[in-house]
Amino acid sequence: MILKRFLFPTLLLATVLTASCAIEPNTDSNYSEDRVMKAWINTYYPTAKTVGDTGVYLLETQNGNGVTVPDSAYVQVHYTKFNLDGSVISTNDEDIAGQNGQYAPTSWYGGNIWRVDQGYLPEGLEQVIKSMRSGAHFKAAIPASSSSHDYSAYTAFSSTSENVNQIIDVTIDTVYADIYAYQERVMRQWFILNCQVPDTVAEHLYFKKLEAHESSSDTIASGNEVKVRYIGRMMNGQVFDTNIEDTAKFYRIWTNGGSYDALSITYYPGDEDITTKNSVVDGFAMAIARMNYNEKAVTLFGPQLGYGESGSSPTIPEYSPLVFWLWIEQKQ
Repeated sequence: MILKRFLFPTLLLATVLTASCAIEPNTDSNYSEDRVMKAWINTYYPTAKTVGDTGVYLLETQNGNGVTVPDSAYVQVHYTKFNLDGSVISTNDEDIAGQNGQYAPTSWYGGNIWRVDQGYLPEGLEQVIKSMRSGAHFKAAIPASSSSHDYSAYTAFSSTSENVNQIIDVTIDTVYADIYAYQERVMRQWFILNCQVPDTVAEHLYFKKLEAHESSSDTIASGNEVKVRYIGRMMNGQVFDTNIEDTAKFYRIWTNGGSYDALSITYYPGDEDITTKNSVVDGFAMAIARMNYNEKAVTLFGPQLGYGESGSSPTIPEYSPLVFWLWIEQKQ
């Protein structure tokens, strides 16, 4: 996918905007934006039609030859959102991010997971996706009145600052009937391959000690504060966070002025207590609750114990299993 194919003639766009401003203004900002969108469509895609009565225009399509998208399915997509002048609003395409000066080593470029037919996406976009197969590519124009989805779990459609006219270019990589069932399978395969452990220690949680210290002097008393070093990874190995400075520099995620002190955790030897009394995700806390002083461990847990369906943009996408390498420092 080449960025320049999406650029639009800014001079002609300026003419369109000027013409639209000559019309008596309306106090409704979406109304004004929608008039600009209609003028833009008439100029660049005069034969484009809206998807039903949603207001979303389908501009280009290239059908895929893979799996159809059933109701309530999940799709993995690569996308780029543009303003009408062709400038990039956001993208999860690594090449385009690099060309546009938006690439960041901590950002995720492996495709985002969206659920279809659940109200998380603009209605017209849902309808377009449901009419396609995996491998399909399309471009759609989303007017301001259709792009405000403050209730959406998905970052691409939940920001109020993006309540403007937008063009979105989407490729459907994969279709999943049930993303959670798929993840349970790949998580088990990953932990068997990398850790030789086939079973979870709790629902959605895999755990293995890499270095054990089981003596009574290493046991952590309930309510004690422990110091934790960690490396957070995606399942493909990408490091998204660490409080080990050398590791951060090696993976190019080091930030000037960032804190690389050990993380302080109040220890409780039980999943429920430790997860409710520390500001970390459940899977991280549940792993710490299984450790002693000076132990090292690796854990893998599903999005149910992490950042769920919303993720933590731009580092952690929606529905992401997470891997953590953990070390509780020795008793002081």
